[in-house]
Amino acid sequence: MKAQHIKAKIEDYSRFIYVLLAVSTFLYIGVMIGQGEKSDIQLGIMEAIVILFAALAFYFSYQTKKLKKELMKEKE
Repeated sequence: MKAQHIKAKIEDYSRFIYVLLAVSTFLYIGVMIGQGEKSDIQLGIMEAIVILFAALAFYFSYQTKKLKKELMKEKE
């Protein structure tokens, strides 16, 4: 029962990672392409969101690694 719960969390976290990296990539491309059309405040906010989403993706990656170790211990 606990192993199934851990597997479900790993799948969810993996999906979060993919979504966060995809959105941050699109925002980063938007920052690089349209610099003349946006104010400095808008660019700063977009850059902060890119950094936040990338940091969240790395956090979920770390949590996934931890959960995989826990799952291995559970199987033993």
